[in-house]
Amino acid sequence: MTYLTLDIAKKHLNVESSFTDDDSYIELLCDVAEQKVAKELNLEVSDLAAIGSAKEIPLPLKQAMLLNVGHYYANREEASSALSR
Repeated sequence: MTYLTLDIAKKHLNVESSFTDDDSYIELLCDVAEQKVAKELNLEVSDLAAIGSAKEIPLPLKQAMLLNVGHYYANREEASSALSR
């Protein structure tokens, strides 16, 4: 995780800080969300800071990442799937 912290992700997800069973999974989702936002901007994750300053990125990018983390955490299966016949 480069830009999101486990603490902020857990707060966004309304997960108690004392609940640690999903910590590694949430960290994985943060990594995926960072890569997804970077890809949508046609950048590398390390280049996202260039949009902001130093290790900080613009807040809308951080919010986009958190929204993705929330979606992935709540929907652990495919969001839509075709029914097979």
